[in-house]
Formats: sequence, structure tokens, C-alpha cells
Amino acid sequence: MKRFFAVPSCGMTTRRLNQWLSVALLSTGLFTSAFASTEQQCPANNFADFVKAFSLDSAVQKAFTASPIQATHVVAEGNIPKVVVRSVKHLPADELSVLGTVNAAALSLSTEIAFPNRVVVRDQQGTFLKIFVFKHSDCWVLNSVEDWTLEAVMDDVARTDHPSPGERELKKGVMFDRLVNKASGESGVSLYAAALDSYVDGARKGSAQAAVAAAGISLSGQAPRLPNEQILELMNQAFQSNPDNGVFLSLFYCDEGEYDDHKACIDPQKSMATLESAALRGSSHALLRLGDVYEAGTVVAADLPRAMACYREASKTELKSGPAAVERLSARGVVMDNSIECIGAGGTQ
Repeated sequence: MKRFFAVPSCGMTTRRLNQWLSVALLSTGLFTSAFASTEQQCPANNFADFVKAFSLDSAVQKAFTASPIQATHVVAEGNIPKVVVRSVKHLPADELSVLGTVNAAALSLSTEIAFPNRVVVRDQQGTFLKIFVFKHSDCWVLNSVEDWTLEAVMDDVARTDHPSPGERELKKGVMFDRLVNKASGESGVSLYAAALDSYVDGARKGSAQAAVAAAGISLSGQAPRLPNEQILELMNQAFQSNPDNGVFLSLFYCDEGEYDDHKACIDPQKSMATLESAALRGSSHALLRLGDVYEAGTVVAADLPRAMACYREASKTELKSGPAAVERLSARGVVMDNSIECIGAGGTQ
């Protein structure tokens, strides 16, 4: 026997008609939260005000969460992290609890409204990152949840029997950095910030590589800019572990991360002292940089014979760059003088 829905009369009120449509759609399995929102007044069209109401009221959350909703998370596929995106009818019961400032604070999380349509919930160590994305038509609706938390993935991907201090955090930062390519441009900003947090945490735990990575990603402009004092601390940590890192530290003493070829070196004495210290500790990169400095005359006065001495010293280990620099100066008429040494001149005296 066929079953038909009754046709509403012309006198039926709009509210009654909406109720009838809801019942009809429920019976066919097509009812979604888009219709539920017609029963709940929009708390606010201003995004910040809406998020505040949404985070505090479960009824608002229920009415203004899309169904199905897009959920993104990262899983381990062998030794490679994989981004999985799927549609789900309902979010887990506690999924939205972290949006409340009280709940977030209890978990040492911060909640940030990222205009025009995102809420970012994260910690300061790169161990938790969720992004809630909303869309607006008649009102704001939570359209997707991106869970970029990597702790479970790290247990599978970055297994090491005896990890060195900060190694896990370094690998996690690298993973965040690479996952940027799998995220939208807006979410990528948060992933870079999480990478920075992971590197800083790794440096705090003793990883010189993490210290280099933290300073580098901060100065690149991809992640938030750290204070100069903290960048210097990270670079010095890296320099103590590896003399080659003295080149980056010496550059920072000159430009503080502001790359302008026309500005004079801010602290030439510290810059030169760092390069010489690195060279004395065996860094051929520092010797090449000293040669560049004496050849260009941008940090201390130009001194081509001394530049030649630096390049010649670097040639003992840098079999390509060193000899090429020696040939370049020779072509300019600079003569080798065995009485001139690279170390101990210029701004450090």
C-alpha cells in the first residue's frame, strides 16, 4: 500500500509549515542541522560574539553545527603521517568542550579567534592543535573540525629506542612543517606556529638542532617572530654544539634578522668575534664567511690579502668553494702572502 504525505492547506501558518517539513524530512532521513537552526535564534552575526555564545551553550552548539560535518585528523600510515578527511554525522560528545575558556585553561590550552571564521585551540608545546572552521549564511555554522594533534602519530612514526633529549620534539616540528602542504593556507599559519612551539620545546630539552630550527622558522616569517633575546639564546645554544652554526649567529649580530644589504652591521665586533671563534673550532664555513667579509668590506674594512688568507685556509677542507674563491681573488690581482693570517684582525682587535 502506498503512503502519501498530506498536502498542507493554504491557511497553515509558516511556523506550522516548518514543523511539518521537519517531520517529513526526519521520516526520510534528510533532516540536518541547517533546518534545526530555524528553531534556534542566531546568537550573533558578529563572529567573536557568536563564538562566545557557541562555546557556552550546548543548545547553540547543537543547532549551529552542520550535519554531516567534515572532520580532519592525522594518522600514521607506516612511517608516514597521512591526513584523513571524512564526513561524520555527529561529533564526539566532548569534542567542543575545549572551546570554553575555563575548560581550555584547565588543560593549559589557549583559545584564539582567527578571523574571519576560525577558532584555534592549542598549547605552547606543539602537543595539541585543533582548528574549528565556521561558515556564515543566515548565521554562523560549525562546518569542519581539523585535529592536527600529532602525539599518537609520533608514537608510531618516530619510534626510537634511545631518543636523544629533544629529538621527539624536533621530529614533531618537522612533521608539522611538512603537513602545511596538506592544509589550507589559513590552517597552515597555525601549523607553522605549532612547528615553532615544538622546536622551542625541543631546544629547551637540549636539542641543538631544534634550536637552529626554531630560530630559522621564526626568522623566515612563516612562524611568529620570537623576541631577539630568545633568538640569540637559541643561536648560542646551537653554536655551542656545532661551530658551523656560528655563521648564522654572526649574521644575526649584524642584521637581527632584518635583511637589508644597505644597512651597516649593528654589532661588527660580536659578529667578527663569533666567526673567528667558529673558525678556530674548525668551521670551514666560518672561514669562508670571514673571507666574504674581508672581501666585501661590509662588516669591517675591506682587506683582500686577508680575505685570500681565509679562503686559502678554507681550501684545506672546502675543496670546491675555497679554491674557487682563491681563483676569483687571484684573477683580481690579489697575491698570496704567507705572512698574513686569517684569524685575529679587523673588528676583533
